[in-house]
Amino acid sequence: MKKIAIPFLLLVMMGLMQACGGGSTDEAAAGEGQAGEGESSAAGYPERPIEIIVGFGAGGGSDNFARAIAKELEDILDATINIVNLEGAAGIHAADHVARAPADGYTIWSMTSNYPINLASGNTPHDLSTYKAIGRVQHDTMAFHALSDGRFADIDDLIAQAKESPGEIMIGGTGSAGFDELVVRQFEEATGTKLNYISYEGAGEMTAALLGGHIDVIAEEPGPAMGYLQEGTFNMLVAFADAPLEGFEDTPISTDIGIDVTDGQNRGFMVHADTPPELVALLEEALQEAKERPDYKAYEEANYLHLRDGWLNSEDFMKELENLTETYGSILEGLQ
Repeated sequence: MKKIAIPFLLLVMMGLMQACGGGSTDEAAAGEGQAGEGESSAAGYPERPIEIIVGFGAGGGSDNFARAIAKELEDILDATINIVNLEGAAGIHAADHVARAPADGYTIWSMTSNYPINLASGNTPHDLSTYKAIGRVQHDTMAFHALSDGRFADIDDLIAQAKESPGEIMIGGTGSAGFDELVVRQFEEATGTKLNYISYEGAGEMTAALLGGHIDVIAEEPGPAMGYLQEGTFNMLVAFADAPLEGFEDTPISTDIGIDVTDGQNRGFMVHADTPPELVALLEEALQEAKERPDYKAYEEANYLHLRDGWLNSEDFMKELENLTETYGSILEGLQ
């Protein structure tokens, strides 16, 4: 019996060892397969049209920016890119759409400074952990514009009238409790004035209201207003910057009139946080190439978007958004 039992036990032990070894081999192979799938998903991307989600209407600065970059990305990625305007609620609808979309790199959010403001004010349930930044391209300049033949001779005149008749002067901006309104509120705080802020869904509607005499001023970047500025219909009353704007050297800047507000619209791109890192890296590289292309550079210069260097890579843009959320939170508390 002993002669039979010992070989039997040896056979059992050898079988167990082979089973364990085979399991390890299978697990290693599975791990290699997963790595390979990740690499192949980036290598095969994109296999279908990509959507860029814009939280504002057609014709405004954010929409024009997204379309200019999309044109370059289509060539770089050899892809069809569709711009989808989900306007309203200061970009919250667009943010929500991207948060609910598959994390596959086919839904990209063209986000603005309204997002950290929405975070700071508690108007969105989607915090920074919901998204992953691809990169920031623009750091635009905010300005106040009025009709050249309107009621204001200059920014000093606007301030004087606003003090004389608090709440009477109507100023338009895109979105409620968004970046435009935040700049207006800071202007009021710094100048001791009270304006009547009117929220519009899109820049086109806001501009039409000014042209029609329904409002007195608009808060808008130079680019979308450039045609009206060049033909003399609009007068740029003040630019929120710490240095004169090229081509508008005679326009007062905010720091010259005691307003320490120089932050402009941040414009960049984000995707769902669960998007594979290799796809984020691929998109970041493509975005960095797109912003350096001659056609995009020409678009920036034509719209006065080249006045500041806007580029931040994925990691630095995430840090900047964290800092802006904290800063805007402090400002909003002070305005309450």
